Amino acid sequence: MRRLGAALAAVVITLLTAGPALAAEPVWERIPCSSGNLDTALLDRTKEGGDFLTLAGQLDCAEPKGVASFGYAIYQSAFAHGLVYESHLRPYATVGASPFADRKQVPAGPVDFGICVVTDYLVRIQCVRVVWDLLDAALDVRWLSTTDPLVDRTVRLVSSDWGPRPVCGTCW
Repeated sequence: MRRLGAALAAVVITLLTAGPALAAEPVWERIPCSSGNLDTALLDRTKEGGDFLTLAGQLDCAEPKGVASFGYAIYQSAFAHGLVYESHLRPYATVGASPFADRKQVPAGPVDFGICVVTDYLVRIQCVRVVWDLLDAALDVRWLSTTDPLVDRTVRLVSSDWGPRPVCGTCW
């Protein structure tokens, strides 16, 4: 009888302390890379009315194994961390410098966010800020120091399970 009671107690304790199943943290394969340039940060408006941001440059790093990646972190003052979407990480070149060039639509309406080329949770290569300019009633892109309080924060890698789907044309 004691054994049965002990077994029942163990089952009840296990059931009461078991938490929800959590998805595994996404894995971001990284290499030490802290140099490069963001040569182009350009906003343009299409005749269809959408505003697009083009970022282009290169990282002075390569990764011969072809498994490490870098990305863009989005920073908004309302969030504690910058966000890097796992689904949008880019591979390094296997030799030489790693060029990049991306053009994506900026969400409509007044916006204010920072975006940095990042190679790690704390390594920002270069950054820009996209803001709604009240005087011009248009978007403006401005160079931003990597130590500016808007972007001087760690980033969080957002899993493909939670992150933007391919339909998110404004996600970096």
